Amino acid sequence: MRRYKFLKEDQVYNVLNKLRNAFLSARNGTEVDEIINSLLTHDEKMKLGRRIIIAQYLLAGFGIDEIIRELKVGKNTVMHISRRVEKYGNGFLLIEKRGEKVEKDYLNNKYRNSGGSKQIIKTKVHSGIKRRDIER
Repeated sequence: MRRYKFLKEDQVYNVLNKLRNAFLSARNGTEVDEIINSLLTHDEKMKLGRRIIIAQYLLAGFGIDEIIRELKVGKNTVMHISRRVEKYGNGFLLIEKRGEKVEKDYLNNKYRNSGGSKQIIKTKVHSGIKRRDIER
């Protein structure tokens, strides 16, 4: 916040509300991709994704040294995310929970049964659905 200390309180709230509205405006993964690509650079996307992975490792009980070795990140990065998980752990749990739901819906819709009404054992055919097609 030090970098933006010149902003007034209502300006800060306006900025944060715009960001929240951007995240809430997506209905499916394709729209999420469009929003992310319009807002973030490749480097910013990688940094955010790696933060989520580090948080998942921390929530799974991995040690700091294991995470550093496995993900090839610095100790300061892991410690920073560790503090974020302690302070805002529910947000990371929501990300994980939503990810599990999307994966479950994807696996349930990945294949469909195909065959005539007299065919006892239906054949499974790939439906062509992708994770980004799952409704949010």
